[in-house]
Amino acid sequence: MKMIVDSGSDLTLSQIEEKGFYFLPFGIVIDDQNKVDQYEISNEEVLAAIKNNKHPKTNQATMEQMTKVFTEVAEKKEQAIYLAFSSALSGTYQTACLVKEQVKETYPDFDLTIYDTLSASMGCGKLILDVQDKIEQSYTFEELDAYIKERIDKIRHLFTVKDLNYLASGGRLSKGQAFLGNLLNIKPLLHVEEGKLVPIEKYRGSKKLWHAIIDKMQNENSDYSDDIIYMTHADDIEEAEKIKALIQSSLSPQDVVISNIGPVICSHTGSGTVAIFYYKE
Repeated sequence: MKMIVDSGSDLTLSQIEEKGFYFLPFGIVIDDQNKVDQYEISNEEVLAAIKNNKHPKTNQATMEQMTKVFTEVAEKKEQAIYLAFSSALSGTYQTACLVKEQVKETYPDFDLTIYDTLSASMGCGKLILDVQDKIEQSYTFEELDAYIKERIDKIRHLFTVKDLNYLASGGRLSKGQAFLGNLLNIKPLLHVEEGKLVPIEKYRGSKKLWHAIIDKMQNENSDYSDDIIYMTHADDIEEAEKIKALIQSSLSPQDVVISNIGPVICSHTGSGTVAIFYYKE
């Protein structure tokens, strides 16, 4: 069983290569130049562009890219699973379904199952790594299918940002709301609902925000001892480490793993974003 992943998962090239995943990189456009995610542009370069008042745009994996990867899988007669970036945030899932049917015209036995994870960043990445772990434990396809469908419903994302101006520039807030929020040290908490990023609540000051995160996680799962919680950040390791320490002391998970938000995702979140990913009960 082979896995296909895309840029929406925030997995690094080293993780992808170590696990032997097929990779569908997205494109990032800055100053009319299209760069291939991770191969030609880093998150540091994206964040530097944003600080210079540029607004990177992203492109999903192309039909040509998908056709090449899917054909390689078909020619090798491999059974494959593709855990795709949320269909509410990208057309990647829908395009993949179309390309799959086109490849099957040439390779009728092409065995690919595509899942809409309704997830982003390491919400999708966590699911991928957990599924790969089950593959390595010799789960059957039927067991994997049941596990994936259950976990898609249980994966949770919590996001917060340091500076509200980038959310405003992306249309998430008005400029007036962003100015007032920054002035009053307002910290928003957002999550992913039906695959879309939506606000939950706003808090005045970091400490209130941190404890709201812990309260929400405690309400959704009473036992994290067997779970690895993933965190990502965009140029704010200090905030991420503070939240990690609070999660470890309050929830006692198996582990808390921090990584950088990838180039594609940070093109939309901007600098100062911290995100937490876990499963509800």
